[in-house]
Amino acid sequence: MQGTTIKLLTGGLLMVAAAGYVQAEALQPDPAWQQGTLANGLSWQVLATPQRPSDRIEVRLSVNIGSLSESTQQSGFSRFIPRPALTQSGSLPTMQARSLWQQSIDPKRPLPPAIVSYDYTMFNLSLPNNRNDLLKEALSWLADASGKLAITPESINHALQGSDMVATWPLDTKEGWWRYRLKGSTMLGHDPAAPLKQPIDVAQLKDFYQKWYTPDAMTLIVVGNVDSRSVAEQINKTFGDLKGKRETPQRCRPYRRCLPCRSAS
Repeated sequence: MQGTTIKLLTGGLLMVAAAGYVQAEALQPDPAWQQGTLANGLSWQVLATPQRPSDRIEVRLSVNIGSLSESTQQSGFSRFIPRPALTQSGSLPTMQARSLWQQSIDPKRPLPPAIVSYDYTMFNLSLPNNRNDLLKEALSWLADASGKLAITPESINHALQGSDMVATWPLDTKEGWWRYRLKGSTMLGHDPAAPLKQPIDVAQLKDFYQKWYTPDAMTLIVVGNVDSRSVAEQINKTFGDLKGKRETPQRCRPYRRCLPCRSAS
């Protein structure tokens, strides 16, 4: 009996030791993946993929703002703001910005240039490989769109006259099964595809942009055959002067887990 007990204890200790060893040998982050946070709060991530030199360079800018942050009077604001952004060249010459956008859509796997959901807005650019000049232009345009957007009656009218290239996620927010899943959720009253209220209150739209488009609520991601150090330096140089800070806590973020977010009683 004593021998059996000793064997059991020994086996248990070996299992504990093995578990500790497994824990010690946990996977380490890929050294090709770099991340950081600028002084203004903007987060960035860069994944260098030299083993895939022919892949396009993928650039994403995610902003923690979507239809859940809209009041009744602001319905449609979050989806509309990318529209004037996509019609403005920012600090780039007009023809240069137009050329950038012509080359920033992957012909094999095209994505909308901007996607708006309940709790985020995502700008998407896919650039040809070995075009550091285009990457620099893309970062410059994104910085202008996310922090220096001109919101005026003229820029709004110009955006309304152009094509609407902004998509929502999910693509069909009116789909029956999706609406059923949202039963009892505050998300039902904050449709990202809701039409913009007319007439547009320019001052209120501008205030909405300045309140929610702050660098501390943004994450920039670059993936491709790039020099991580050089890209990190360019990000700091291009986005480092963006101003603003969130003063209102972000609403609960139920969509990522597809669970209803009930109103506080």
